[in-house]
Order: sequence, then structure tokens, then C-alpha cells
Amino acid sequence: MSIIEELLFEINKDDGIYNEIIKNHLNDRRIIINQEITDDLLENVCLMILKWNSEDKNLPVDKRKKIFIYINSDGGDCVLGTQILSQITYSKTPVVTVGFAKCASMASYILAAGHIRYCFPNTIVLYHDGQTGYVSSGNKGKDIQKFYDKLDERMTKFMIEHTDMTADFIEEIKDREYYMFSEEAKERHIVDKIIGIDCDIDEII
Repeated sequence: MSIIEELLFEINKDDGIYNEIIKNHLNDRRIIINQEITDDLLENVCLMILKWNSEDKNLPVDKRKKIFIYINSDGGDCVLGTQILSQITYSKTPVVTVGFAKCASMASYILAAGHIRYCFPNTIVLYHDGQTGYVSSGNKGKDIQKFYDKLDERMTKFMIEHTDMTADFIEEIKDREYYMFSEEAKERHIVDKIIGIDCDIDEII
């Protein structure tokens, strides 16, 4: 049984409007990230994108049915998050990201990763350099810190490549809680369109 089939099996065990909505979205290539970015999203996001690319393998890109990712998240695990970024970036089937109430921390990267990016007029995007903590011996602690420094460099490089934020700008704001409303998120090219201003809601449904 595939990942999608297993998810649908679990959903079908219970009735209700909410479960019917999730089922319909999965059947229509629509992923909902309405949670912290955790290892659970390996199955719920990464493997879904792989599955749909496999289904589309023999189709030209312009004939493939788009994958939509609806995002409302405070962020979370940066290491798992980078894998989600890879899945979106290297997906041949177009991936559309849509920011809802908040796309904070790691979720702001996922929003920016989409091949086409949308948000609503009141969507909040938060960019910062994240946080970490560890308990270890002195030398191991130094190794861990070196790893996180390299990870931070990769994340910065990703944002520079996928948005209009420059290295100097990111260096200026990285130690802050940098909140953006939709207008600035579009100005920084984290999103392409604001729903209701640049386009109709029909583009994301």
C-alpha cells in the first residue's frame, strides 16, 4: 500500500467534513502544512512529491498537474526543512506554495521555495536565523557549532537564490525577528502574487 493509500485509508476510517476535506485535497495533489515542521512531514510532504513526480514521469512539464502546498506554520526542524526545500526545488512537476496566516522561520523558506508563490493580504512572514542548543563536551560542542554555522550558510544561500534578499540585507536582519506583511514579502520576492490584489482566489483552488 502506498503512502497516499495509507493516508486515505486512515482518513476513510472516520467520517466528518474535516476528514472529507483532507481526503479531497490529497486526491487533488494539495498538501496542508498546518503544524510545526517535524519528521512527520517526510511522509506527508516529501514522499507525496516523489510519488506525484513518479506518476508524471513520462509527461512533459507543461502537461503535469500542479502540486499545491498550503502553509500555516511557526516553523520547526531546519534539517528536515532543508529536505522539503530539496523536494520542492528539484520537483519536475510544478509546486505551488500558498501562505496562509503565518509562514514563520523554516516555513518562510518553504513558502519561498515554490515554483509559483502566493499569499493572502494579511499573511505574516517571519524571517530569522533560528535557534539551537546542545549539551556536549568542549570539542564536540565546537564540532556541533561548526555544523550549524555551515547549515546557516546554506540557508542564507538558499534565500539569496530564491528571493531578492541580498547577502548584506540578510546579514543585517539575521539576528532579529524580521516580520513582513504580504506587501513586503512580495517586494522581497518571497511571494509572487497576493491573492485578491494581484490575482483571483481561483488561482489557488
